[in-house]
Amino acid sequence: MKRIKRGFTLIEMVVVVLIMGILASMSMPYYYKTIESSKATDALAIGQLLASAYRMFKIDNPNNSLSGDITASCNSGGCNIGDGNACNLVRCNYVAPQDWTNASYKFSVGGSCGGAAACVDRVDTGGPYDNWGYSFNTVGGCAALNGAPPCPKF
Repeated sequence: MKRIKRGFTLIEMVVVVLIMGILASMSMPYYYKTIESSKATDALAIGQLLASAYRMFKIDNPNNSLSGDITASCNSGGCNIGDGNACNLVRCNYVAPQDWTNASYKFSVGGSCGGAAACVDRVDTGGPYDNWGYSFNTVGGCAALNGAPPCPKF
């Protein structure tokens, strides 16, 4: 009488685990790039919002300019249009307060963007996507910087 085999042999299990490891190691870079592309899309939308808010600020206050980074400290304080602080976009209700400091990107407006209305730059994490960013000009145009996913075409 023959004995019936039950289960898998050790070799079969090793082969299956090896194949799964190879597939996982090949897919991880694509997974991380997808996550970074999602963060970049979010930053792109917020950057366009900041550029539009900056243009509205300039229409309302043609003799005043803003320059600087938008940080968590912008969520408090009073509106002082004449001081040139970028936080006035939030403080004067052109943009809603949010957690600016813990975002994956740094948000800036006005003079700190080299003549652009707004710009966003990836916060350095030591990864391959640290140089990604976007620049938004004063007429609504967008430019991807340093290999970031392209701006959408409307």
